[in-house]
Amino acid sequence: MINNERKYKKNLFKQKQTIGIWATLGAPCLAEIIANVGFDWILFDCEHGTNGPLNLIDQLNAVKSRNREIACLVRVGSNDIVEIKRVLDIGVDGIMIPMISNRADAEAAVKYCTYPPDGMRGVSGICRASNHGLREEYLKQASNEMSILVQVENLDGLKNLEEIVNTEGIDGVFIGPSDLAASMGKLGNSSDRKVEGEIRKALKLIIRNNKPAGIIALSNKGGMQRFSQGFDFVAVAHDAHFISKELNSLKSQFSEYLKKK
Repeated sequence: MINNERKYKKNLFKQKQTIGIWATLGAPCLAEIIANVGFDWILFDCEHGTNGPLNLIDQLNAVKSRNREIACLVRVGSNDIVEIKRVLDIGVDGIMIPMISNRADAEAAVKYCTYPPDGMRGVSGICRASNHGLREEYLKQASNEMSILVQVENLDGLKNLEEIVNTEGIDGVFIGPSDLAASMGKLGNSSDRKVEGEIRKALKLIIRNNKPAGIIALSNKGGMQRFSQGFDFVAVAHDAHFISKELNSLKSQFSEYLKKK
């Protein structure tokens, strides 16, 4: 990938509103289909679902074989230096780190993603991200080529949102509706009026501090609403949810048809 492509992806969320999709099923063939459709970005979720470092490479290769412009992001399971290092060594365009609740969490996330002297990322010059050692300038350039996104998804994170947003090195903030709802005593009800109120307040703060804001939506109407509210990057579908929903709708339509015969 040439430098201009890397810079484009690093700044993707700052340049325009973008359409993404959540990928949890660990299937290279599905990743290939998503790449063919042409989303701006795909997020491989290693916090929930079947994804992990061992099956990410086949999915990343499937995407890049079809569409080199799509940004490949990975959500790690936690703000853990070892897990983050393993994902970064595979080679991704961006990383999302969940459950960031304060400035210390955000600063740690940035350090774990950044090589010394500015950070603490373990050094491997011979890894997939460096073309297995063939990119001579990789260690100098790597920290400036990847988006670092943090996920704020509880009341503590909202309380400390401004200091999280303004942590140096953070490229975007993603609001997690489901865990936020749970932290507010609204488990399973992320559309609750009070939860929505907190999301809107958070969005205004993120926009006011000139950082890209992201969120997930599970319907066309919901995704369009989020863009109209001012969110910059929205996951408009979740692969498992989309497939199960569409198949259930299909089966139901035929079941009703046969009952009427």
